[in-house]
Amino acid sequence: MANNTVDLIELCDSDRISLLERTRDYLKQQVEEKNSYNSISPASLEKDNKELELNLPIKGKNEMSTLKNTIERIRSLEAEKKSLLLEIEELKRMSESKATALESEVNALREEIRSLKNLMTGLEPKADHRFKK
Repeated sequence: MANNTVDLIELCDSDRISLLERTRDYLKQQVEEKNSYNSISPASLEKDNKELELNLPIKGKNEMSTLKNTIERIRSLEAEKKSLLLEIEELKRMSESKATALESEVNALREEIRSLKNLMTGLEPKADHRFKK
C-alpha cells in the first residue's frame, strides 16, 4: 500500500467510504498474515516438510537437495576459514619468534666479529690502555 497523505475532509462521501474500505481490507489482510505466521511452529514445519517431500516433483527435490548441499558447503567452508585463520596466526607467531632469534644471533655474530678484529689487529680495548700507563 502506497504511503499517500489524504485529507478525509476534502474527499466526497463515496471517496471517503472507498478509502476506508480499502484501508480496512488492507489491515484485515495484515492481521491474517500475522496470524498465519504466528501459527507456524517447528513441529508443524517438520511435519509439513515430510509431506511436501513426498509430493515434490523431481525438479523440486533436486532444488531442495541443491539448497541443502549449498548450505552444507557454506558451513564446511566457514569451518575451514576459521581453521586457516588460526593456522595463519600460529605461523605469524612462529615467524616473529624466528625473527627475534635471528636478530639475537646476528647481534652476537657482530659482537664476535668485533672481538676477532680486535684480536687480529692486536688492539686492546680502550679500558685496558688506561691501566697500562
